[in-house]
Amino acid sequence: MSLKGNIETFYLASVLQLLAQDKKTGILTIAEKDRIVRVYIKNGNIIYAVGSQKEVRLGYLLRTKGIISAEELQKALALAKQRNEKLGKILVEKGYISVETLKKFIHQQVRDILYDLFLWKQGDFEYVDQEFNLDQEFATELNHMEVILEGTRRVDEWGILKKNIPDKEMVFKINRSVEEQRDAVNLTANEWRIISLINGKRTVQQVIEDSGNDEFSVYRVINSLISSGLIEQGASVAAITSEDKNESPAIIQIYHQVLVSMLKVTEKNVGSRAQNILEEAKAHVPAQYSKFLRAYDCRGDAKKNLKLILESSPSNQELLNGFNAWIFAILHKQKEVFNEEAMAANLKQLTNPAAAWQQFPVKSNLKGTILSSIIQTVEQFQQELDKDKGKGKGILSFLKRK
Repeated sequence: MSLKGNIETFYLASVLQLLAQDKKTGILTIAEKDRIVRVYIKNGNIIYAVGSQKEVRLGYLLRTKGIISAEELQKALALAKQRNEKLGKILVEKGYISVETLKKFIHQQVRDILYDLFLWKQGDFEYVDQEFNLDQEFATELNHMEVILEGTRRVDEWGILKKNIPDKEMVFKINRSVEEQRDAVNLTANEWRIISLINGKRTVQQVIEDSGNDEFSVYRVINSLISSGLIEQGASVAAITSEDKNESPAIIQIYHQVLVSMLKVTEKNVGSRAQNILEEAKAHVPAQYSKFLRAYDCRGDAKKNLKLILESSPSNQELLNGFNAWIFAILHKQKEVFNEEAMAANLKQLTNPAAAWQQFPVKSNLKGTILSSIIQTVEQFQQELDKDKGKGKGILSFLKRK
C-alpha cells in the first residue's frame, strides 16, 4: 500500500488513525522545505521517529540539561562525523553517558518529534508498506491515540502561546523588580535553563536554538515566565527589519569582509588548518541558516559567494542571524586552538568600530545594525567563557530552583 498527500488537506491525525486501524507496517515520511521526519510504524503502532536534525538536537539537549559538557559534545560530534557513526554510540563509547541515559533521551526526542509534527501548517507525506530494521535504534511503542490527543492539545495551546509571543524575533529581559521578591521566586529546572538564556539580547528564536529544546516547550516556558512577571519584553535587538532585497548584497559583502578577517587571524595562529576550522564551525549553525551558508567559501570570490547565497532567497534578518551564528561557532573553534592573548586580540578586532568594512558605501544604520549584532554575538560568547570559568553570579543569582 502507498498513500500520498499533504497534511494541509489530509490531517496527520487521520493518517495515523488509518494506519493504526489497518495495522500497517511501514514508514511514513513527512517533508516541508528542509524539514524531513520519518515515522516507523509496526502493526499500526508508532515505534520510532527521526527528524533531519535529530543528532544535533540530541546533543544540545544533553548539554543543556548538564548531562555532558560543551567540550564533550564538540568532541563527540567531530568523532561521529569522522567515523560516520551515530552521536549516541560515540557518547556511550567515550563514557560520557550510559546506555540507559541515551535510551531515555532518545525516547523523549521521539515524542517531541511527533508532537512537533502537529504544529506543521503544511507538508507532503508519503506512506509505504515495508519492512525495516531498527536494531541499532532504541525503538519504543507509542499508542497512536495518546500521540494524537497530546498533539491536538498542543495545537490548541499553541494558538494561545502565539498570541503572547507573536514573533520569534521578540527579545525579553529579566524584570529586575523581581529581585525585591527573591524569597517568593521558585523555578523548575527547565524554567531555570530557559531564563538563564534570556538576557535582553537573544531573540526567542535564539533561545530555542541555544536551549536545545523544541519550539513548543520554549514558548510554553517563556509564556509562564511572562505571566509570573519574571521577564518582560525588552527593546528589540538592532535588527534589519526592512525586506528591501537591495540591502541583501550589502549585508553579504560586509559579512564577507568580517569572515575573511577571521580567516586571516586564524591562519596567523594555526596556519593551514584555518580553513578547516571555519568549515567545521558550519556544522554548529542551525539548519535554517546553514542551507544558504553551506557552499560559502571565505577564500572564494566575493561575487560568486554573493550569487550562491542569493539563490536561496534568504530574508535580511535570516542573513543577519545566519552569519552571526557562524561567527559564534567560529569563536568556539578558535577558543580551542588560540591562547588567551590571541583570543582577546581577536575579539577586540572583531568588535572594532573602525574596522575596514565600515568604509563600505552603504546606509550608516545598516552598518550600525551589523556592528551591534556582532558585538552582541561576541558578548554572548564572552558570557559563556565567564560562566565556564565560574566568574560572577549574574543577575539570575537570586532565583531559586524548585
